[in-house]
Amino acid sequence: MAVGQPPRRYRPTLVGEGALRRTNDETSAAWAFIWVLFAFKMATVFMIYWAARDYEAAVLLTATTWFWLGIPAFACAAPLAFRYRLVRVRARRERLRRAEWLLEADPAPVRRRTGARWRSRFRWGR
Repeated sequence: MAVGQPPRRYRPTLVGEGALRRTNDETSAAWAFIWVLFAFKMATVFMIYWAARDYEAAVLLTATTWFWLGIPAFACAAPLAFRYRLVRVRARRERLRRAEWLLEADPAPVRRRTGARWRSRFRWGR
């Protein structure tokens, strides 16, 4: 006797589906809050400097807000670190592929001859 699947309405959902969606929503909300906080802080710093317009105010603002530069540094470093890792993984994959199939190490790079052509066609003073 063959046993079929239960009707769709009785099929249990995976536990991780809702939790994953909730986690992604919470992460997006947290980053949105951080960026709004950062923008408000920088706008406030700019307005204080604009109102004071002197060197002492600039020094004080720099001394009290330098650590806020970590937020954009972190936000820019994450994609750069990802790209760096991606390049490393692709290079390693290529080395492993070449080692597995016993191919030559790396083909010689193709040399462009644009420099020689440029020098022969456009000589200064002729």
